[in-house]
Amino acid sequence: MSSELTKKAVEMLLKGGTLVSDPCPYCKGVRIIKNGNAFCVNCGREGREEKPESEEKLAKEKKENSTTDKLEEKLKELADELQREKNYEKQQQILRSINEIIAIKEKLKKL
Repeated sequence: MSSELTKKAVEMLLKGGTLVSDPCPYCKGVRIIKNGNAFCVNCGREGREEKPESEEKLAKEKKENSTTDKLEEKLKELADELQREKNYEKQQQILRSINEIIAIKEKLKKL
């Protein structure tokens, strides 16, 4: 590692850059990122840091999956309840609830 690369790395860190956990794709060296630009301390290559999925996106998907799973569970419960129910008005209430849950699931898919 040259002294120029070291100086640039230190400068980036002092100006708010952070070490990247993923190694440089070219030389497997340590990288620093600042304002979306990644810099390899070892080989000096620079480029935009593009992660396939951010932690925020993963958390959102996990939450959506959890919500979808709960809605699916509720649909099964309502379907069982509908099968047992003999009262026509109660059946209609259950069917409305089922329709509302299906509509919510569709909205979640579009997000």
